[in-house]
Amino acid sequence: MKKFILQYLGLIWSNISKPFTFIRHRVAAIFACLFSFCIVFGGIYITASRTIAIKQIRSEMVKTIGWLNEIGLDISYDKIEFNSVFFFPLVTIDNFQIYNIKGLTWTLRFDKINAYPNIFGAKRIRFTSEGGGKFIFNDFLSDMSSAQTFLDITAGTSGFENLMFHSEDINIHDFAKIENITYLLESLPQTRIDTNSSITLPSFESLFEVNNVEINGLLNYPLSSHLTLLYAKANIIGRVNPDSSLLTTLETWLHDGGFIEIPNLIVQWSPLTLVGRGDINFNEKLSPRINFNTSSKGILRLLQDLQENNFLESKNVFVANILLSNKAYKLNPEDSEMTVSTPISYSDGKISIENLTIKDFNK
Repeated sequence: MKKFILQYLGLIWSNISKPFTFIRHRVAAIFACLFSFCIVFGGIYITASRTIAIKQIRSEMVKTIGWLNEIGLDISYDKIEFNSVFFFPLVTIDNFQIYNIKGLTWTLRFDKINAYPNIFGAKRIRFTSEGGGKFIFNDFLSDMSSAQTFLDITAGTSGFENLMFHSEDINIHDFAKIENITYLLESLPQTRIDTNSSITLPSFESLFEVNNVEINGLLNYPLSSHLTLLYAKANIIGRVNPDSSLLTTLETWLHDGGFIEIPNLIVQWSPLTLVGRGDINFNEKLSPRINFNTSSKGILRLLQDLQENNFLESKNVFVANILLSNKAYKLNPEDSEMTVSTPISYSDGKISIENLTIKDFNK
């Protein structure tokens, strides 16, 4: 009986071990087959995903150009090419330009823009600028270059997720050198609340930052030639439901109580150092009404310099200086500039301090 059991177990083991023996002797061939399958499947997947991305870009370009036209902007280019083959840019654009078609004449021109998608993971497309470009303002034309400039656009399962623009070591010849510029726009998840509630939640959060700008000293302006920091954080309050028309989208957003909250604003531009918070509302013509509560150093000297350059209205600036001087104090004994807390606003083309109009752009 024992011998029979051993023979039976041996037979079972022999049958079980045959597949392993087969695999062991043909492991190279099996791995080659798996590798070939992964290569073929991966190539098909990447090509298909790039083809879908190209269709989305074509569709979004049409909508984006329409939106830009509604706010007085337009784009042009000499040549655009799409490529669904891996190792090549998804999109290549030669001589891309964005320019104003209403009011002031200005143009940003980039010699070449390439776009690359993520291979796996998030649906992100990165647009990079290569070869520099030009900056044109009225009759002023300047060559423009940067060490790195890119725009990332990421989409998720529910649509747009975030947009990020970043540029470093920007040189606008005969105008300015900029260490870096960063802009981030991020979609925020909408928490489910009672539909009868009056609470309006932010739908987007944005951040804008510029560091260390050296401006050509030959230009005429009252501030110094070095801007250390310009930083602003903003929350777009209210749900934004994109429509085929940008104006319709904005009107619906405003009708539902939308506005922009700015919880943090920092300006360091000698002689001015300013921090503040406020909000931006819009009227039915989409004209902004900006209100800030600020605390600053150097604003008294700045107002004086702007008045001497005939940029501000002398009468109201004189009164504003009296009101601000009565509130001014030294935050620290060693400070050379007085600290002043004051509201600053802009509405209907007018800048006001302490409810006094110091500049009317309508005149």
